[in-house]
Amino acid sequence: MQIDNKKLDRLTTQISIKIDQNDYAEKVEKKLKEYRKNLEIPGFRKGKVPMKLVKQRYERALIIDEVNNLMQDAINNYLEENKIPVLGYPIPSKEQKEIDWDTANEFEYNFDLGLAPEIDVDLSKIEGITDYKITADKKMIDKEVEQIQQQYGSFSDIDQIKKDSFVLGTFTNETEAVNSQTTVKMSDLTDKAQKKLIGKKKGETVEFQSDELYKDPHTMMHALNIDHDRVHDLKVPLTFTIEGAFELKPAEINKELLDKIFGEGKIENEEALRKFIKEDIEKQLEQTADNQLLNDVTKKLLESIEVELPKDFLIRWIEIDSKGKINNEEAEKEYKQTEKGLKYQLIEEAITQKYNIKVTYDDLLNLVKDLLKLQMLQYGQELPDEEQLNEIAAGVLKNEEEVKKLSDQIIKKKLVNLYRENIPVEKKRIGFNKFLDINK
Repeated sequence: MQIDNKKLDRLTTQISIKIDQNDYAEKVEKKLKEYRKNLEIPGFRKGKVPMKLVKQRYERALIIDEVNNLMQDAINNYLEENKIPVLGYPIPSKEQKEIDWDTANEFEYNFDLGLAPEIDVDLSKIEGITDYKITADKKMIDKEVEQIQQQYGSFSDIDQIKKDSFVLGTFTNETEAVNSQTTVKMSDLTDKAQKKLIGKKKGETVEFQSDELYKDPHTMMHALNIDHDRVHDLKVPLTFTIEGAFELKPAEINKELLDKIFGEGKIENEEALRKFIKEDIEKQLEQTADNQLLNDVTKKLLESIEVELPKDFLIRWIEIDSKGKINNEEAEKEYKQTEKGLKYQLIEEAITQKYNIKVTYDDLLNLVKDLLKLQMLQYGQELPDEEQLNEIAAGVLKNEEEVKKLSDQIIKKKLVNLYRENIPVEKKRIGFNKFLDINK
């Protein structure tokens, strides 16, 4: 067997593999003998079929199979041994001659390979990156406190419906088979619908048009107990019979309530609650800041680093990889759509190699355990011991798709930390709303 490597241009090379009879004859002969041992043909005893007849039936198919295996192994081993950084996989060269499988004893394969460019990234030269610390303002904290007060508040009957009331009643429409008892939250209704209800009392009925009733169609879907596909085009009259009106008295923030929610002595007063909420919101906003930093650095890397790609090879590769579904012109369009993503992928690979960023099993295990703990705390479940957590996490990591998603999370977090350590970022504290305005 002979393997030659011919450089076509800076980022494309051609591998030629020549296979002659000596490379495959012995293996083919061995397989023919094995076939003969078990072959049964009328007129001959098992294992006594003439070798000439066995060859007539099977030799050519075995040669084709063995030659293709030799070719595949040869190119894989060559790429691995010579550490050739390829993009995609080898594709047949335009110069590849058609092989006459019926008569040929010597075979030549020619493959084109797209080479990944060498990229060196100096993070210390990246400029103009802001690392935001997003802060929670009083309005955000007030909203969270109000939600707690409403969640643990108490309802009381009222005579007349007010703007902030809750109304128990039944929506009906005989033609559309609507008959649904529900509790209406006044703030969910449109201004027009609210005006119709304000001042009404128990026992009265109010007529609505369905498309002028709720601000959000999905809220109306639940209120009327109808299908999702039906609610968006629903334009019918509805009769609402009022069966009761209530107002919510928000819970008082005191030690008794705080002990009930967070556990005895964990949070002593409203001041401590507000501090806890602020820290909790800002911890959640860290992910938003991380994503922004990652996006800004990605954009800057693509602007500042020239990444040359083997364009012609990649367009041919896309066309061949589609297995006839697209032509060359369509492959070129697809290349243009994926070009930027491929460039960043190569830049990121260069960074992870240079700074030795990798995902270990312990990284994956610890992330799964943290996610499990967070989920259990959210649902008020008791945390299992460390041994049980390890067992559950190990089970999750048997799922390859889950491992890939988790690995991507870990790589992103490690890149964010790397960028903060190596890029001269400008640190800036900023309120959430101002952050949204800046980064629209």
